[in-house]
Amino acid sequence: MANDTAPAPVTPVEFTPQRRADLMRAISRAYSPYRVWWTADVYYATGPTREGGSHTLHDVNAGDLCKQLARALGREGVEL
Repeated sequence: MANDTAPAPVTPVEFTPQRRADLMRAISRAYSPYRVWWTADVYYATGPTREGGSHTLHDVNAGDLCKQLARALGREGVEL
C-alpha cells in the first residue's frame, strides 16, 4: 500500500553560472565579512573567527551554509 502522505522528492534547482554568481554575491553581502564561493558542487565561505584568525564553512546546500553563517555571526535566522 502506497503512503499518500509522503512528501514528493525534492528536485535540486539548476543554476546558470550567472544565477549562481548572483546568489553568492547576495550571500556575501548578507553575511559580510565572509567571502563566498562555489566549486565542485560545494558552497564555501571564508571569514574571521572571534579569536582573530580565519575559518572556512562549507555545505552542498546554499541555505544550510547561510544557517552556518548566521550561527557564526551570532544572528538568529537566515537573511538574504
